[in-house]
Amino acid sequence: MCDANATLLIVDNDPAIRFSLCQILRNMGHAVRTAEDGFYALQEMNSSIPDILLSDLNMPRMSGFELLSVVRRRFPSIYVIGMTGAFIDRLPPGIAADAFYRKASGVATLFQLIETGAATDRLAVLASRKSAPIWIPIPTDPQSGKSLPKQVFIGCPECLRAFPQVSDVVGEPRETFCTHYLAPVHFAVVEQYV
Repeated sequence: MCDANATLLIVDNDPAIRFSLCQILRNMGHAVRTAEDGFYALQEMNSSIPDILLSDLNMPRMSGFELLSVVRRRFPSIYVIGMTGAFIDRLPPGIAADAFYRKASGVATLFQLIETGAATDRLAVLASRKSAPIWIPIPTDPQSGKSLPKQVFIGCPECLRAFPQVSDVVGEPRETFCTHYLAPVHFAVVEQYV
């Protein structure tokens, strides 16, 4: 059991997972809040910043990939654990997480990751941060579900204006420059993980 209690925010669109993890972690002495997707998580973080964010990667509205990118930029001292039920062994390159938890691997692994996050010095985490890429889902036709042409729109984190970008590379972080502000922007066009 972890000696250092932490504040956690659990983000998952599955209410059973949110409820179960919340009850278990509260019984371990942690302060826990939950959110059903990335937008609700950002609202929760605006009221109080958690020590640890535990987020599913595949959610509707705002995916975990997008959420973690925003969290890394806006709240860089948060220890981030990405989680998924998909059968992948490691996080895709460029994802803005400190640790990865595969849901089927057992809760003992998750408890160890939370213990590590609770014991991590916030200032050390902040000092070690690199710029996270902006994760952009592959555009799809809402009726057919088929991928659209390779042009995406990227929101510049500096001037907040969107600009078009053609990208034929999927999943790999890349760099471009904002057409308005000329600031470098790290981005990755990604598929949604199931």
